[in-house]
Amino acid sequence: MNVRIEPNFSDQFCEWLVSEGYTHCFFLAGGNIMHLLNSARSRFVCIPVIHEVTATIAVEYFNESSEGGKAFALVTAGPGLTNCTTGIAGAWLESREILVVGGQVKSTDLASGGLRLRGIQEIDGVSIFKSITKVAVLLDKPLSRNELGEILKIGSDGRPGPVYMEICL
Repeated sequence: MNVRIEPNFSDQFCEWLVSEGYTHCFFLAGGNIMHLLNSARSRFVCIPVIHEVTATIAVEYFNESSEGGKAFALVTAGPGLTNCTTGIAGAWLESREILVVGGQVKSTDLASGGLRLRGIQEIDGVSIFKSITKVAVLLDKPLSRNELGEILKIGSDGRPGPVYMEICL
């Protein structure tokens, strides 16, 4: 009996990042990125850090000094997102392209209708980062390969800057 296992979105997302030239991932593990981290660990050199701001600054300087490959930061929801603010702001001020991928609660747990939060550690990172990134998007459903490429391209078009993508669990 042959069983065919379909790749999940996190596997596909990481494969697309590989095709975009990403080779390294600086991360701080958390529950809302468990699937992304599991997919990343077999595709990238994954470097754990002790604080999320370290991940964003490490990505910035890796990308500035590397001659082969690019890095991205992978952080979990809630305080994991807010801890990235200083690193993202620094990249914004220095016009440096970085990619920060943040976790978020399940799409079915997203707050609406005036609720502050519904899911565990739910913080609206897009609203926090939209003024210090070239683009900040919430992925509450899978996107296509072309859509990902278009989002990533925004970070390098014209004056470079950070790209923030928040992906629901």
